[in-house]
Amino acid sequence: MKNARLYLTAKKIHRLLVLLILIAGIIMMVTGIMMYLMQYFFFDPFLIRYIHNKLSILFASILGIMMLTGLYLFLFPYLPDKRGDNTIKQ
Repeated sequence: MKNARLYLTAKKIHRLLVLLILIAGIIMMVTGIMMYLMQYFFFDPFLIRYIHNKLSILFASILGIMMLTGLYLFLFPYLPDKRGDNTIKQ
């Protein structure tokens, strides 16, 4: 059944998660590149690896929740109405 309030809540959550996954993705990209360019940076490689590994768990969980909200947003137009009015208007 369609629920407009749930749809709007899922849309807000999805937008917030898009921003969070962009931030997490940029940080993971930077830490991933820094592992190959260690002669130019003076950071501890174990710290970079630790940050990258811990952030990957957060990235995967954000992506999973974002996929669920996106699936609901995708299926919302195909869900039956709450009223049960399935007659065809002429």
